[in-house]
Amino acid sequence: MALVLLVTVTDAANAPSLSFYLLLAAVPAIVVAGLAAVEEVLEGAPDHRKAIGLLHAVVLLLILVAAALRAPLRAEGTIPTAGVSAVIACLVVFAIQGVIAALPVLRRTVEPAPEAREVSVP
Repeated sequence: MALVLLVTVTDAANAPSLSFYLLLAAVPAIVVAGLAAVEEVLEGAPDHRKAIGLLHAVVLLLILVAAALRAPLRAEGTIPTAGVSAVIACLVVFAIQGVIAALPVLRRTVEPAPEAREVSVP
């Protein structure tokens, strides 16, 4: 996620070549995270982990699209708007992954405590 966030910073600094190489560096990191998610699914992970694993595939697709859109325009020094949109969409998917990952913790804190039972002594 940090590499993708840096892409937005380098886009703002008008450094398209650096943005492209950061996107390329993000691909192996996302692939490793996706493979780890697939391993968890195969081992019987909870449903929220399955959703996160599927979103890794979406992130990888968005990163590859962003890099492919930037590659031919790198020499010209321009940043395609569709490439920027793909990076922003990737950040949105990362945010969705964070929310999904936090849901089990939020459910545990929101669930009401079991009511105290009255104990009768004979």
